[in-house]
Amino acid sequence: MQEAIKENYFNLMVFLKNPKDEAGPKRTVVQKIKTLLSLLLIEIPVMVVLILLISGLEQLGLVDPENHAMENLIKSVSIPVLLLVVVIIIPFFEELLFRLYLRYKDNYALHFIVAVASLTGKRNQQKATTFLRSVWTKRYKFIFYFSAVLFGMVHITNFQFSYTILLLSPLLVAPQIILGLIIGYLRVRDGFISGFLMHGLHNALFIGIGILSIVNHSEKLNFETPAYSIKIEETDDIHLQSTQQNYPDSLAYKNVSLKTILSRLLNTNEILLQTNNENQLEQTLNVYFKNKLKDSSQTKRIALNQIAKTYDFQIKKTRKHMEVWDLKVSNSSLLSKHKSTHNSHGNLVSINPKEIIIKKSNIKSLVEALTKENKRMTFDKTDLKDTYNFTLQTTNFESMSKQLEEKYGLSLIKRRMELEQTTILFLK
Repeated sequence: MQEAIKENYFNLMVFLKNPKDEAGPKRTVVQKIKTLLSLLLIEIPVMVVLILLISGLEQLGLVDPENHAMENLIKSVSIPVLLLVVVIIIPFFEELLFRLYLRYKDNYALHFIVAVASLTGKRNQQKATTFLRSVWTKRYKFIFYFSAVLFGMVHITNFQFSYTILLLSPLLVAPQIILGLIIGYLRVRDGFISGFLMHGLHNALFIGIGILSIVNHSEKLNFETPAYSIKIEETDDIHLQSTQQNYPDSLAYKNVSLKTILSRLLNTNEILLQTNNENQLEQTLNVYFKNKLKDSSQTKRIALNQIAKTYDFQIKKTRKHMEVWDLKVSNSSLLSKHKSTHNSHGNLVSINPKEIIIKKSNIKSLVEALTKENKRMTFDKTDLKDTYNFTLQTTNFESMSKQLEEKYGLSLIKRRMELEQTTILFLK
């Protein structure tokens, strides 16, 4: 199979450098299937890289995955119907529309023009045929590439329109453009059916991943009133990407723990949340909430009430004296060395078992990361508005404190204060 992949990759590259309307040598069905599978294996790593890049845009909040047409389709129809639509019906009609005409002999629009010309005489018919074939041959490279780009750009309609989406469109539709080039090659060399099968297999593979993620969701609540709509799904795949989106009139949490969601709705820190059922609090959820009222200040309150009813819990608040830590500047010249000077947009906050990495972010991001990693309430006492770059090895709290002091000129100072602690009391 390795040799087949190399051979088909070479043939594909040769064709794409100079596309021609020429069928490949006659081959058996088995040979055609081997070519199809080889090209599928070639495209997979390319698609994975592009999907990861697009996921990065989603993490930065530049692209809303919940407003993607395919995401909505996956959620709205049964799996058998979905597979029929995305693996057979859509590929078939898209191949008819975007690639059937890539062979002159199957280009019925051009044949129609010749037929119309024939009504004025055989000589005009021959002239029209000669002219069209000449233009077709000379411009075929442009025609072939145009079909792939057009196929890709049509898929920008899967996203909710915005100027940001328009600006990012070359990257967002790059997977479809590349797929269009590969399918176009198969359609020209091996025929319409080969291109259609490649399209169907591609959709079955990559959309199938989305279907599997939906299968792992258990719908807990799906409710709509004139005042609001809410949907809650329980997820059980810890490897899925987590996203949080908070707007004045809507909330969207994807694969986020109930604990994190409640901390956002209650405007408190996770470490100040206590419970009688830790497992329930760690349940990961998809929560989509839309406030239809004019008063957007009620968004969090209504969402919180509905979640509390769904999971049957009460919220109790108490005051408690606790140890907290204040982050202060001890050496401003040392800290200034780590000020971010990069003017590009986007920041990075990454917390893993070995280190905390913060790029182009303010001190607040560092404080939140320290609180989460050390499970010690930390407050920003620096009053700094600039952005910085930090990298801390997360061996233990003492080691991190030392790194902050010696490398970044920041000190963690302990004190006691009274804080409001929230208890989530599950009744069942």
